[in-house]
Amino acid sequence: MKFFLRTLFLSVSVPFCAIAQFNCGNTYAQERLFEQDPSARAKFEAVVNAKTESSVAGKNARAAGSYTIPVVFHVLHKGGSENISDAQLKSAIAILNRDFQKQNSDTANIVTQFKSLAANCSIQFSLASLDPNGKCTNGITRHYDDKTNWVIDQSSYTYTWPSSKYLNVYIVKSLPSGVAGYAYLPGTAPLVMDAIVILSGYVGNIGTGNNYTSRSLTHEVGHWFNLQHTWGSTNNPGVSCGDDGVSDTPITKGHSSCNLNNAVDCTPGVVENIQNYMEYSYCTNMYTQAQKTRIQNCLNSNVNGRFNLSSNSNLIATGVINPSAGCAPKPEFITSASVTCKGNSLNMIDYSYNGTASSWTWSSPFASNTSSLQNGSLTFTASGLAPIQLKVGNSFGYDSITKQIVTVLAGAGTGTVNVAESFENRNFPDSNWIATFPQYGGPFIKTTTVGATGSSCVWANNYFDNANGPISFYSPAYDLSGMSSAQLAFTYAYAQQSATNNDQLKVLVTNNCGASWSTVYTKAGTPLSTTGGPSSQAFLSPAASEWKTETVNLQSYLGSQKLYVKFEFTPDANGAGNNIFIDDINVSSVSSLKENAAPLQDVTVYPNPFQGTLIIKNNGTQQITSARLYDVSSRELYSVNTNRLTTEIIQLDNFSALSSGVYFLEIKSGTASRVIKLIRQ
Repeated sequence: MKFFLRTLFLSVSVPFCAIAQFNCGNTYAQERLFEQDPSARAKFEAVVNAKTESSVAGKNARAAGSYTIPVVFHVLHKGGSENISDAQLKSAIAILNRDFQKQNSDTANIVTQFKSLAANCSIQFSLASLDPNGKCTNGITRHYDDKTNWVIDQSSYTYTWPSSKYLNVYIVKSLPSGVAGYAYLPGTAPLVMDAIVILSGYVGNIGTGNNYTSRSLTHEVGHWFNLQHTWGSTNNPGVSCGDDGVSDTPITKGHSSCNLNNAVDCTPGVVENIQNYMEYSYCTNMYTQAQKTRIQNCLNSNVNGRFNLSSNSNLIATGVINPSAGCAPKPEFITSASVTCKGNSLNMIDYSYNGTASSWTWSSPFASNTSSLQNGSLTFTASGLAPIQLKVGNSFGYDSITKQIVTVLAGAGTGTVNVAESFENRNFPDSNWIATFPQYGGPFIKTTTVGATGSSCVWANNYFDNANGPISFYSPAYDLSGMSSAQLAFTYAYAQQSATNNDQLKVLVTNNCGASWSTVYTKAGTPLSTTGGPSSQAFLSPAASEWKTETVNLQSYLGSQKLYVKFEFTPDANGAGNNIFIDDINVSSVSSLKENAAPLQDVTVYPNPFQGTLIIKNNGTQQITSARLYDVSSRELYSVNTNRLTTEIIQLDNFSALSSGVYFLEIKSGTASRVIKLIRQ
């Protein structure tokens, strides 16, 4: 069976999405880099337009010879087969050493025209045994991270160690559009991106790897050493004849098959180097002598600190010289769920690495117990964002990590129906209203400068502090067990920054403590906007007319004793949008009363929210004939007769016994009737 490698070679000189026939939605990184750093294009063009193998030799160049390269693998995984074994990664190191030292037995198959040009590049690759902080490492880091489904963007390179000291290799589960791996030419991208990214199945020749794909890393390291594809700086072989700037690799169109008897495409009588590691064919087995020169000149260059890699001081600093005998484990873990309820237990799943752990200690200040099992269990007795600590150890030492990855929802009875949360007299977040914190950007927080009612609400700063993913906050538990009807109401304000912003608001509910969620409301982009048009400035103070009240039917959840509501805001992945504000959240019975503002516009009612006293002020000429107060089920609670409503200001003092929640005041004058929604704090 033939296996074909498609590498994404990011250093290209034309629009990125047009080069490698990839989906443009996933391949915008290079052009974005040029936009953010105008000097990046010039640096890139200086490298790819160079026509000699010595193009990157710098002022710190030293004599060529043998080179040792410290390597660190960063395995990003979600617990699947992409979490490849140490043994598979070590087999990849062995293959690199074999190929770059011309120890591969298939050099016997090199065609006559190139047999004398096959080069021993004199490069040794070795796993580092000291990390950038001088601590013991086995040269392999492992991270349970969604980034294993890789997005080509600078923010993805979270774990890069200094590239002047290490060759960084990211192992991932997926890459866009069938790509197997990629690397930037040295000096053409930010230092944090000076790394190789490659699929887990294209590394080594055991486990998920195999002999056919095992040389993909040899190819990518070639890019990292400043080698282009043999046909030049595109991802498409077989299109047009091109040059890689190396003197002894003939001009070629490039090949994705291995017909050695038909390798004359560009120059009559000149056989092309199909077997070169920088080709796409499946029979690659050599670098040329001039490629060796270009590689070694790269390693003697000051570009990205390449000259430092093989220095004696760096080999000592990275532990290649006098490597460690063994390391303490590095803790890493996940939980069996990210959301649960107070009183419930969750299982912990150990993914520690770097050394074999012999002891584990699980603990949390939110839990009633600890555990010493490898995959322990904790029972949570407090609500909020629960910090969980894992301490692991062996004979070489101990290490610990603390994560806030579990949201413990408040238990039953903390929320009742007809409770309107206006955030006026509440700290947010607290043990009942819980906000999650994203890895990057800001969460939902409370503001005391604006509100739909009163002067407070919760908001997300999506203009200056754009999160790199969804942000959420959770309600306390609502008891719907005794209700004949139920609805969720909330008020929000949102502005787009531009007409193309596609920020999204979703409302989800669960009645099984977060084991599953149902979406009951979703809006995005222009339909979400309450301002009538984009605002290029930060949307910081919504006007009264820019608040919108939404009502969601909860009839299908009647009977639930613990119904939780989650508000989830997802910023547009293509760029920061604008801010969103949420207020007056209420779960209640369905009311036949609807607020209206047009009649009796000269009548005002305050304060709102109120506690015990309400004041009705009549600034108009129409006489008020009655006032009635109702709950959300349209049950009349209070009324006043016409004889009391003859003065300009009417004070109502009988409401101190009312529970917090939403109420409606109906005011009549002759045939006119006005209904005002009130919040009892």
